[in-house]
Amino acid sequence: MNEITLCMMDDVPAVIDGLLKLIPWEQHGIRIVGTATNGHEGLKLIRDKKPDIVLTDIRMPMSSGIDMIRELKETCEVFPKVIFFSGYSDFAYAQESVRLGAFDYLLKPFTKQQIVDVVLRAKAEIESQRIEQSDRMMLERKLRESLPYLRQEYFRLLIRHDELPELASQKWDLLGIDMGTRGFIVMSVQIDELMNLRTTLPLRELELSSFAVQNIMEETLNKQTKGIVLREQLGQFVIVLNLDEDADVLAMAESCKYNVKHYSKREISIGVGSWVEGIAKLGLSYEQAKTALSYQFYSGASCIISYRDIDRQGHMTPHYSPDKETELLYCLRSGNREGTERLLESISEECLRYPAPPDPDVMTNLFYGLAFSMYRVIAEKAEPKQRMWLDERLRAMKKGNYSSTSELVRDVKDLGITGCEWLQKRQKNDVGRLIHQALRYVSERLGSDLTVQECAGVVHLSPSYFSNLFKKEVGMTFMQHVTSARMEKAKELLLEGMQVQDITFELGYRDRPYFSELFKKHTGMTPSEFRMKYERV
Repeated sequence: MNEITLCMMDDVPAVIDGLLKLIPWEQHGIRIVGTATNGHEGLKLIRDKKPDIVLTDIRMPMSSGIDMIRELKETCEVFPKVIFFSGYSDFAYAQESVRLGAFDYLLKPFTKQQIVDVVLRAKAEIESQRIEQSDRMMLERKLRESLPYLRQEYFRLLIRHDELPELASQKWDLLGIDMGTRGFIVMSVQIDELMNLRTTLPLRELELSSFAVQNIMEETLNKQTKGIVLREQLGQFVIVLNLDEDADVLAMAESCKYNVKHYSKREISIGVGSWVEGIAKLGLSYEQAKTALSYQFYSGASCIISYRDIDRQGHMTPHYSPDKETELLYCLRSGNREGTERLLESISEECLRYPAPPDPDVMTNLFYGLAFSMYRVIAEKAEPKQRMWLDERLRAMKKGNYSSTSELVRDVKDLGITGCEWLQKRQKNDVGRLIHQALRYVSERLGSDLTVQECAGVVHLSPSYFSNLFKKEVGMTFMQHVTSARMEKAKELLLEGMQVQDITFELGYRDRPYFSELFKKHTGMTPSEFRMKYERV
């Protein structure tokens, strides 16, 4: 801490000499910077040396101590601690010294210790004030350094909460906000690429992109009007502009979009709220800007949308035919990919066929409802890993963070078609298992009177559906397969030496000529010819 300096003034030189010799000032951390024997010299000394403490007699030639300090107080910015001493106990002197802000008043004769005590008290007060001043300067410096952040935080609150105009004016001054308090428009901005939840950009590049875009927008707007750019979430910003109602704000937004594209190679979309007159309406303009930006859902990336240009259809609810959904779920359940794709395309077109865009949240919820219906059908037969994938996709859809209808429709179609492929594969496996069960049943009962109805009942299918599946999987009708299996069995029995008549009854035929005719049709030989041929071999 800086040393404390002191000046002495008395018209009696012996008094000054005595104070200088008797008191070890340096040991007390005080340096004597000058002495004077009259008021004029004293005033000049104080102005030159600017001491922290002045020890002065009240009555001196040419100018009294009182007059000297009075003039000093009127002309000097920094006023020292003044300690008066005098041989007069005149109350008027004491009263005037207090009025002038004297630190203390001593009567002669005084002791050395009295002088030391009063000077040390003055020193302690000066040091305390210096510490306070240092702390205050540090706080002021920190405040200046924090002002940009504090202004950002204040505006983040201001666009979301009401503020009385008189309180806002006070904070305007406190935070050094270089804007008027009337006439505002709020814009909501997003970096389109960063809105994609599946972006693969590293975090450092995301941060740098956001920083660059913010700087470009600030520089662009500062050339045209007053305002502030607030950073919200990563890749999202709010701009508060202070301008007249007839200002071309869309041209400013276009300049921002162009410069960001030109200098940072990023695409941005901007929603523009309505002009509002006062601070109290900032929140309204902000909500309008967010609503306008949400309609980028229909326009796609790199767009500027003004709230006043939105043809809102609040009364209109987008929908699609319930019959189409029912048919879609049937196709999905049966693994019919072609039908699933066709119906998903038809439903999407029906939903997006509107005279004016409905609320994006309503549209997102509509498609989420369709996705949930498909999810329930697919999840019934999904394997554990497939179920995890389904759950993850459905959660992402529920969040509704889609930047365009094409992204939303793409995810809904992906869910439906992927699920359809799973069910189709599962169905093929199930069909193969059922047909194998039917073939085994036939092979074990070749001697019985086998029918389609009987075998269909074994695998728990309707006869017509079983017949179609059987022919599709085996390549022949059920009865054609039974006949073929019996003929193959007949070959084995003939080679084992069984008589034709016995084979006829063994395989469920009642008429030997009919059996022989079927055998010849199947092999090109009668049973006897077949046996003779292979016995010779």
